[in-house]
Amino acid sequence: MKTRQLVLTAVFISMVTVSTYIRIHIPLGTGGLIHLGTLVSFTIALKFGARYGALAGGIGMTLFDLFSEWYVWAPATLIIRLISGYVVGRVALSRRGQGLNMLRNVIAIMLGGVVIISGYYVFEAFILGVGLVPALASIPGNLTQIAFAMFGLLIVPSLPRLEELHA
Repeated sequence: MKTRQLVLTAVFISMVTVSTYIRIHIPLGTGGLIHLGTLVSFTIALKFGARYGALAGGIGMTLFDLFSEWYVWAPATLIIRLISGYVVGRVALSRRGQGLNMLRNVIAIMLGGVVIISGYYVFEAFILGVGLVPALASIPGNLTQIAFAMFGLLIVPSLPRLEELHA
């Protein structure tokens, strides 16, 4: 990685970590959070691509988990958020040289959302062992986070392009 890429990655990871602290606890099932980390990580993936989206979301939210009472979720968060950030960035920017495409961005966030919902469901149901039905309680919170991430579609066009940051 070049120095600028390394610095951008660190800044993006920090942004996701801090934004994940802006949260509301959900008292359902095993609990859960609605936070702004998904919005920030998906916005980064939409604008700057798969690598930045994966690293920012995966590492940023894992750091949050490690430094909070959610530390048991850290391994799942790392894997799930790396994959979802990569998927969002890859789908959204799948055609190089083209501007932002709203439909492609919506599809990207929906696919990233499927990764998040299914990943955390599997982790909660099988790894944490809460069972198939109780694990369903985490889905509304994840859906809410993904809905907030859709709001990122309004923010993305006003952000500078990656090339502008490298200048």
